[in-house]
Amino acid sequence: MKIPKAILHTFLFIFFLEFIGLWILLIPDVMKNINLIKASQLINSIVFLVFIFKNLKKSYLLKLDKSDPKYYFIALTLGVGFVFFQSILNIFYHQEISSEFFDFKFTLERLRSLSVMASIFVIPITEELFFRNYILRELLENYKPTTAIILSSLMFAFIHIPFVSLFYEFYDFSIHQAYIAVFGGLVSGILFYKSKSIIPSIIFHAFWNLTSYII
Repeated sequence: MKIPKAILHTFLFIFFLEFIGLWILLIPDVMKNINLIKASQLINSIVFLVFIFKNLKKSYLLKLDKSDPKYYFIALTLGVGFVFFQSILNIFYHQEISSEFFDFKFTLERLRSLSVMASIFVIPITEELFFRNYILRELLENYKPTTAIILSSLMFAFIHIPFVSLFYEFYDFSIHQAYIAVFGGLVSGILFYKSKSIIPSIIFHAFWNLTSYII
C-alpha cells in the first residue's frame, strides 16, 4: 500500500463511521445531550466493526496470531503506564508545567457508561485491526518499518480530531486528543511490528483507555 491509498482509506474510515452515526439525527433536538452523543459510540462502533471489515475482505484482517507471552505483559504495562506518560506529553502540548497534569484520582464511576465500555472493549479492537493489522501491515510492504509506523500513527491520530464539534456546540474543538494519539499509535505500531501479532496492540490500547478512565 502506498501513502495516497492509506490516506484515502483513513478518510473512508472516518466517513463511514460518521455516516453510521447519522441515526442520531433522527432524535429530536430537545432529547439530544452530550451523554446521548457519547452513548451512541457503542452502537456505532459495533455496527462499524461488522460493516467495514466485511467489506475490506482481507483474509489476514481478523487473524489473531499468537505472540511471545512477554509481549502481552509488555503491552499491559505500557497501556497502564502510558496514561502517566501523558502528563509529560501535556507539558509540551500546553507549554507549561501544571500540578493538574499529575493530579490522578482513582474512580470506577466512569465505568458505568456505555460509551466508556465501548472505548475499552470495542473501539480498541476496531481501531487496532484497521490501523495496525491493515494499514500498517500493508505500508510495511512498501516502506521501512520506522516510516510505516510513523505514517500509520499520524493517520490514527487524524481520526481523533473532534470533527463532531463542528456540528454540536457543546463539544470544544481541540487537537489535544490527536496529539496524544500520535504517541499512542507509535507504541501500538512498535508492539505490532515487534510481536508479529495484533493482540499486544489491542491489549495496549484497551488498558490505555481503561486506565485513562479510572485514573
